[in-house]
Amino acid sequence: MIRGWIKTGAARVMSQTGMDKVVGALSGYRNVPMVIGYHRVVEDFASSAEMSIPSMLVSLRMLERHLDWIGHRFQFVSLDELGARLDSGDGLETPIAAITFDDGYRDFYSHALPLLKKKGVPAAVFVVTDLVGTTNVQSHDKLYLLLMRRFGDREMRPNDMAELLHRLGISLPNGTVAATATTPFLATRLLLEALSQADMQRVLSALELEVSISQDTFKPFYSLTWEMLAEIRRVGITVGSHTRTHVLMTNESRQKVMDEVVGSREELEKRLGTGVQHFVYPDGAFNASSVNAVAAAGYRFGYTSCMHRDPKHPMLTVPRTVLWENSCLDSRGLFSGPVLNCQMHRAFDLVSGCRQSHTTSLQGANGRN
Repeated sequence: MIRGWIKTGAARVMSQTGMDKVVGALSGYRNVPMVIGYHRVVEDFASSAEMSIPSMLVSLRMLERHLDWIGHRFQFVSLDELGARLDSGDGLETPIAAITFDDGYRDFYSHALPLLKKKGVPAAVFVVTDLVGTTNVQSHDKLYLLLMRRFGDREMRPNDMAELLHRLGISLPNGTVAATATTPFLATRLLLEALSQADMQRVLSALELEVSISQDTFKPFYSLTWEMLAEIRRVGITVGSHTRTHVLMTNESRQKVMDEVVGSREELEKRLGTGVQHFVYPDGAFNASSVNAVAAAGYRFGYTSCMHRDPKHPMLTVPRTVLWENSCLDSRGLFSGPVLNCQMHRAFDLVSGCRQSHTTSLQGANGRN
């Protein structure tokens, strides 16, 4: 609670004095476009958060609050227009903002799209092509659900995850400690960041032997259909790539990454009959090898979730600010314009820092072989 009071007070002072922009500049936010990212859009946050990763959710009501606040201070633009301004170098001094949604959840069509159309807000949706039109769900959603069912709300024992990985013969990278996975959310985060997709599938298969989840439980996590995507594109929403299977690109071989980024783009272009220029890195994770793969696949613009840029490919490492239900609340749990203002200008990044290590990733790192 004390931390919330401090954050609320600091946000109010920084917004009133303009220090949010100064502090944001110290974090690296300077002369970059305002790109906002969301994931799932739900009717009721509290009920959805009972079985979903909370930080991937925003309620329809809260999304509308965000859009109204942003719309009074920025001009909404499409990613194509934003890209044109990036290419020309003109117009970045004017307050513009682009809205994006990751993963291609079906609730974008049922909840977000009607709101965007009503308000006339351009947006982009980034889809995982192998999931489009299927009843399969994202690995992170399935993993979180399985861990919640396996361990419930109780705190996991420090050796719970270590025992599971040992039984499967899976080793974590140096510096990654399984004992830190003390909740289903922390365990999900740890495994997603540490494991290759092949090892992740082994973990999921092992948990599915211990926990049974009905197909109805997965319905809220279904992806868009190709018919929905065609309609979405017809009304002016940009459709971009988020790989074929939502792999964490920094954990995979060069060949796997190329297959993911090339295959996704080709499938979207074939199905939708239009060029695909925009790409989002799953979990915002990237290194030199993955950026080079995105460039080789023919994308013109790529989006991350931190302020680090690849000096060789700055257009393929455009930073975004990812928001969710609670990211812009004050100490009373109410929507706060000053907190949202500081989030958008990355004023809190100076304290929180970046989860990724960029020491070598943008200086010749080649990824896994």
